[in-house]
Amino acid sequence: MQIPSSFNTQNRAELNTACRSISIVALNSYQTSHLITAAAGSALLANAIKDTTRQQRPEAFNAVVLSCSASTAAELASKLNEFNQHCPIAVFTHAQAHAKSLSTIDTDKMRLPTTEQSIEWQYLDNCCALVPIAHAFTDKSKQLVADEGVELISDIDTELANAEQLKTIRDQRLSQTTFETGANLTVTLSSAQSARGLSQQIETLGNNDKHWAYCVFVGSNESIQTIKELFA
Repeated sequence: MQIPSSFNTQNRAELNTACRSISIVALNSYQTSHLITAAAGSALLANAIKDTTRQQRPEAFNAVVLSCSASTAAELASKLNEFNQHCPIAVFTHAQAHAKSLSTIDTDKMRLPTTEQSIEWQYLDNCCALVPIAHAFTDKSKQLVADEGVELISDIDTELANAEQLKTIRDQRLSQTTFETGANLTVTLSSAQSARGLSQQIETLGNNDKHWAYCVFVGSNESIQTIKELFA
């Protein structure tokens, strides 16, 4: 992950416009009625994407696909651990928690869902709902506030003898950063022109691993740009 280049703006108004709405569709191996391969899971996800009856379906189908798979539950939990610390996304945190439980108790004590969970679209009104983007947004906002306050601080320094101490404290607070990176997920970009086109690309993903998770960010090229830059 890296700080989105869209956040390299000259003022806070431009920074705010970089935070766009986006659609998400996601699935992991523990949300199906029984454990299936990652390839079969990608087929389920593809069918959901091209299903026109689902609510909150997007109108554009450019996409950023995050995926992770492993041959064992313990391996999947390990792969997702670092990423979830820095960028918690529901489908991945759920997969890690379930995989970790499977790896620490007898599998016959873990009851999988008796019916398969329906794959539904989710909608983020603002991509800053993702923790790393929120942190990057905060870091850039503080930098812009610091720049905007240079002239004001100069005036205060001229008029108030003790303002230098206040300025130092302010600068320290505005220079603190919170953005961190996470790894171990596969990133696939798509510029599909339709739901069918995206679903066909999703169907090519996956392998024979039975422990996996997918998260697909979908929308117009403009709306997914910040997500694309984050995970590029």
